Amino acid sequence: MTTLAQIFETGEQSSQKGHFRNLVLLSRLDGEITASEEKLLKRIAQRLSLTDEQVKEIKNNPERYHSIPPYDKEERISRLIHFFQIAMDDNVITAEEKVAIGRCATSLGFSDEYMTANFDTIQEHILKGKNKDEIMTLLMGE
Repeated sequence: MTTLAQIFETGEQSSQKGHFRNLVLLSRLDGEITASEEKLLKRIAQRLSLTDEQVKEIKNNPERYHSIPPYDKEERISRLIHFFQIAMDDNVITAEEKVAIGRCATSLGFSDEYMTANFDTIQEHILKGKNKDEIMTLLMGE
């Protein structure tokens, strides 16, 4: 059921909820959400200005939310890095997670060529402990 607040929310709010939904679904691919994934999800939810109630609703009913990609290249790259961070919580990207990241990247407007050229680079920098801003700087230079 759609609430009155959902009807009047901005496109940016809908986009942020859709992004968080994708992160929740990705974190569930390999089973339950781990404590470290939960911690990362909480940090990202705060950056997206999502309330605890909104987070709970998205986790309980992800099918109610849709992915709406941002127009801004920097924001799209930021979201792509979030997908890698969630998938690499255990320092490994499974085949299923790789496919899911690819689908999410496509929905963000990234081509297969872009992902082929940058997938290993993003993964490598996360494994080296680089933060999102450092990886974004590298990717924005392209």
